[in-house]
Amino acid sequence: MKKILLISDIHIPTRSTYLQLEKIDCSKYDYIIASGDFIEEEVIFYFKAQSPEFIGVYGNADYYDVKYSLPEKRIINIEGKKIGIIHGHQAGWGDPERLIKRFSNIDIMIYGHTHRPDDRIINNIRCINPGAFCENSYAILEIGSDEVSLKFQKI
Repeated sequence: MKKILLISDIHIPTRSTYLQLEKIDCSKYDYIIASGDFIEEEVIFYFKAQSPEFIGVYGNADYYDVKYSLPEKRIINIEGKKIGIIHGHQAGWGDPERLIKRFSNIDIMIYGHTHRPDDRIINNIRCINPGAFCENSYAILEIGSDEVSLKFQKI
């Protein structure tokens, strides 16, 4: 069973702070999946310095250096599940029905942008938005060989 921190819309330094980010104990996770809007590249360095593996994509509000260092979208495999990661600005206001069309053959899609926690199934794809970290929201995803569980969290 892999434990994954899902985080999006961090917005440091414009709408949140590192003090707020340090309230999450990253060492409890196997992965950090971040779906964009870090704002500055130092936030990526912070995540990469943590013990779990960092996997991220850029968002619409990110500075150029972030957009240069991270992809717009990506697909990863964890415990046999294909996971698509995207920020969400590519489809208006983060419409998951339109976003899943940007991927093929995935089991789970992680996205952000809307600042609203969401968990729904669309065309047999579990679409998860952890909400906005800058509004104290994130999520914990646990994936096993035949089990997936999600818990929304508040700071």
